[in-house]
Amino acid sequence: MVTVKANGAGEIQEVKIDPKAIDPNDPEMLEDMILAAVNEAIRSAHSLAEAKLGGLAGGALGGLGLPGLGQ
Repeated sequence: MVTVKANGAGEIQEVKIDPKAIDPNDPEMLEDMILAAVNEAIRSAHSLAEAKLGGLAGGALGGLGLPGLGQ
């Protein structure tokens, strides 16, 4: 009912909400679905980025001591 797309940097690119998910009497349910979809999109984007880099970011680049790399 809620889909979120994120890129490898963890930036949200798109949010789609099925109109059936909008219940004015239960906004908390929609909030929970959005939160779950965002977290899943970020996890998926990070997994895809790691797979594409083949561990490079955590290995060679992480050893350089540059902030944000290999963490």
